[in-house]
Amino acid sequence: MAKQTENRNQGPLTAEQKRIMRRKKARRRALGRLVALALFVALLVVVWQNWDVLAPDRLMSEFEMLVGSGTGEYPVDMSGVRVRRLEKAEQYGVVLTDSHLIYLNHGGAEVARYGCSYPTPLLRTAGKYVLVADQGGRRIQMSTRSAVVLELETERDILAVALNEKGYLAVLTEGPQGYAVQASVYNRKGELVYTRDRTTNATDVALSANGKQLAMLSPVAVDGTLNTRMEVFSLKTTDTEAVCSYVAEDTLLYRLAYLGNGWLAAFGEKGVVMLDTADGLATLYVPDGMKVLGYATTGNHFALALRPYGTTAGGEIHVVGKDGNPLTTVEFTGDLRHLSGQAGAYAVLTDSYVQKITKNGVDGEADMAADGQQVILDGQSAIVLGLNRIDCYALN
Repeated sequence: MAKQTENRNQGPLTAEQKRIMRRKKARRRALGRLVALALFVALLVVVWQNWDVLAPDRLMSEFEMLVGSGTGEYPVDMSGVRVRRLEKAEQYGVVLTDSHLIYLNHGGAEVARYGCSYPTPLLRTAGKYVLVADQGGRRIQMSTRSAVVLELETERDILAVALNEKGYLAVLTEGPQGYAVQASVYNRKGELVYTRDRTTNATDVALSANGKQLAMLSPVAVDGTLNTRMEVFSLKTTDTEAVCSYVAEDTLLYRLAYLGNGWLAAFGEKGVVMLDTADGLATLYVPDGMKVLGYATTGNHFALALRPYGTTAGGEIHVVGKDGNPLTTVEFTGDLRHLSGQAGAYAVLTDSYVQKITKNGVDGEADMAADGQQVILDGQSAIVLGLNRIDCYALN
């Protein structure tokens, strides 16, 4: 009450005092707007930097895994359906049949199905993205669990494709008149961001995880000897020269894959060439007296399935770091059916058992029927495609 009396005794405010008060209020409102705008911009930056984690389909998939979705459980009956490939895309098993691309959750329930009927399909997965291309045809489809996000039709027949976790895809096609091949890179919206025509033939392509490099593999015959050239190009410049390259003499290399931190691996009939794209230095991993049966990559290392020449069963799995140093060696028995890599580990499928291998050695196995064809890992479980069903095995 004393304060109210004092204010009353001061009398009415002058015009100048009112102007000062209005200016103070205006400054406070302007400051409040600036703070709100700064917070909004900061929020946009955080969302943009973490979009792959915060994207609606990712959030939906995480929720789905918590509460469950769909009906059904392992084993999944695939009778009467021709399964082309079994792959892993984040936490989902991805099944490519003659007519559909099917997503399965941890329990084996179908959570998505998209029409996809390609005579000779190529299947690639990276992060949440799944790419299916019609090799020898011209159609491409890219999806996530929640939707088909891209459909493309190339001008010429497709030879090879690559995909990275940003949703960028590289397509190697037959070249226009006067060229052997054409390599094109598209972003996840289907916008062409890079293209290169080559008079030299190429058989495979790879995209770096950061979307800054395109690698190509080219067989080259010199004086009756078949060599293979690895070349790396920058997508950020229009330079015609390769950033770095390497020629593997008297060797056929047939597949390319980025391992991590700029290392590129090329797999062939005798072993692996690892190229550090930062300095162009190459490291070879060529086991003596061993034939390469298969390979898989995950993270900064790769696995090779090897068998000594002259033998018809058994062999070894070598897990090798990107610098060419072996991390672990595990023997296998019987007939090797499939080798795959997910989340830093490898699944080895034979005619009698399935095994999980990390860079530290064996991390679980299970006996199984002899009809296994392909395998992927799901944590401490192996998802195995048999002749007419997909089953789940706990790895102890």
